Amino acid sequence: MQSPGSQRAPGTRVWRAGRPGARQGIREPSEHWTADIVQIQGYSVVQLRGSGWPRDQRPGGGGVLMAHDADLTVRLDRSSRIGLPLQIVAGIRAEIAAGRLRPGDSLPSSRVLAAQLGVARGTVQTAYEHLIAEGQLLTAARSGTRVNPALQTPSSRRPSAARALDSRARSGQGSAARRPGARAVTGRTVPSHHSTDIAAEVRIDARGVSVRPDPRDEPDFRAAWRRGLDTRDVSDDGCGTQTVRQAIAGHLRLVRGMQVEPADIVLTAGARDGLRTVLNVLAPAALGVESPGFPGLRRALANTPTVDVPVDTDGIDPAAIPAPLRALLVTPNHLHPHGDSMSATRRVQLLRWAESCGGHLIEDDYDTEARYAGSLPPTLADLDSSGRVLHLGSFATLLGTRLGIGYIIATGPLSAAIAAHRRMLGPAASPLIQAALADYLDSGGLRRRMLRMRKRLAAAAEAVDAAGLPVTQVRGRVILERPAGDARRLRRALAERGILVDDLAGKWTGGQQTGIEIALSSLTSPELTAVLAALRAELSQG
Repeated sequence: MQSPGSQRAPGTRVWRAGRPGARQGIREPSEHWTADIVQIQGYSVVQLRGSGWPRDQRPGGGGVLMAHDADLTVRLDRSSRIGLPLQIVAGIRAEIAAGRLRPGDSLPSSRVLAAQLGVARGTVQTAYEHLIAEGQLLTAARSGTRVNPALQTPSSRRPSAARALDSRARSGQGSAARRPGARAVTGRTVPSHHSTDIAAEVRIDARGVSVRPDPRDEPDFRAAWRRGLDTRDVSDDGCGTQTVRQAIAGHLRLVRGMQVEPADIVLTAGARDGLRTVLNVLAPAALGVESPGFPGLRRALANTPTVDVPVDTDGIDPAAIPAPLRALLVTPNHLHPHGDSMSATRRVQLLRWAESCGGHLIEDDYDTEARYAGSLPPTLADLDSSGRVLHLGSFATLLGTRLGIGYIIATGPLSAAIAAHRRMLGPAASPLIQAALADYLDSGGLRRRMLRMRKRLAAAAEAVDAAGLPVTQVRGRVILERPAGDARRLRRALAERGILVDDLAGKWTGGQQTGIEIALSSLTSPELTAVLAALRAELSQG
């Protein structure tokens, strides 16, 4: 059967599907929705159209509710290097971006769409999970999968499929108006060769820029923000409200075993802001940094001279610290590049060094929550009895950088000076944001998210191991060492597949290793599958 207004190429087979639930793939026509499948030169193209089910005739499990005359066209190129789940992701994402799927529109069930596309149901489920993780789709029991109603798209001005076809017919855009290299399918134009288009549409950012899933999609997080709007605690002297400092102290006690007084916590606008605050108070002539080491916080050191201090597998060697130095920036719980922790002996030696010379250790405790095996190691601050450790913390590993809240823990002689400097600068975050964070911490929402993240990272690590690739795993990161030229070519080849990875050489300083780095925390399960498959394909080509 051929829908009105569509033209069929010679040799094309078309099936029309009817109401869900009928036997043998839903053969009978339905007044509620139709689905056309066209096979053209190795492509399977499906278009689903409908006007929505009457409230008293909605189908049971597995049925399709197509609202607002929603239509959906998905194009599959089985010869493409892009996996089928990601092609489906690209197709649905393009439909949303073009306004052909509007916020609130329902999508067919995974079973129905899989049957129409001729793929496994798991393939469609993987694609849906990917789009749900992105926030493009939502799913709920008994209401199916639909476009996120909160999504901002230009679709409010989208004409219906029927009006679009009528308009195109009136304007003379029929078969003669089609551009070369395309065939009309149910009134839509499908390129004969579109693998490049799909690669351009599919973007997987494996650089750790964001964390998945987005915390804003989690009920705990959203509820905390709603309650934060009702806060009456707006008294922030610049160091943070009493409520949020108490919440942070409680969180650190439960998660890290740290005994911290709320008065010793100073709120900052992230770890870099915390480092700048500490350096403004310390005003060191120079700052010792680990070599090799993590360059993240060094971007805040533009006006502070640095001195490289050698690091081995146990951490910074106190015997190698130049005599004039009185301040060190250290990452004891994540040494670079291979993720070791500073040994207990070195921790004690460093604390003794600080006490003996009147120096200070600035402890950057980033990324500790990404450990998915074993218990979390102690912090230097928790071992310090003389107030020589200034501890920098943030929530970026679990919540991403957009929250923009960190903290300093200072218990020694500099505590009052750091608090005074922060008061001079003013509050680091609005009282509403602080109230929402405090609620999220007190309710246990962040701890639950951390546990889920660890389980997800553990599963991802198993998937990487099972892939059998020549990579090293370090604390939620995948490292593939390659000569500089090979690494550049590999990054470029993966980018052509729509996958962005990090340059290993740019992730640490003072070393010679080059290659690529992949952050597991920024990938959903289907994205990781696609990344590993692409990496295997590129490595197999030399």
